[in-house]
Amino acid sequence: MLNINKIEKLLKNEMAAAETYHQALEKFEEEAQGNELNSLQPIYEEHTEAVSELQEKIQQLGGMPPSGSGLWGSWSEALMGGAKLIGKDAMLNALLAGEKSGLDDYQDAAEDPDVPPEVSDLIKSKFMNSQQENIRVLNRLLQS
Repeated sequence: MLNINKIEKLLKNEMAAAETYHQALEKFEEEAQGNELNSLQPIYEEHTEAVSELQEKIQQLGGMPPSGSGLWGSWSEALMGGAKLIGKDAMLNALLAGEKSGLDDYQDAAEDPDVPPEVSDLIKSKFMNSQQENIRVLNRLLQS
């Protein structure tokens, strides 16, 4: 049985990630944090691209992509708002937690037999690798 709901959840996660990185980039730009900007900009663009790809997959499968990130996006927005007040490390840790959660969701979807093979293949070949690289980048930023 086709499982578009799981793909929709991944899409909402990616929408929330793009929103969160956008907020983080604004904060680091205000503080003239060049290293963070240079490191986070590609991750933001990657999440934005993932949104487009997942929207397209949902449409190809006959579904209607959600228009917003839902509850996850609201939680992410609140978390980032608090992290902005606390500082750079809190913000980076919030981004790191989001990437780890996203990786778990991708792993779950990749192993789900109800997720179409073309989506599972995309998850394994692209999205999981991206999440793992994003985690490495954030860990490097936290250590610097």
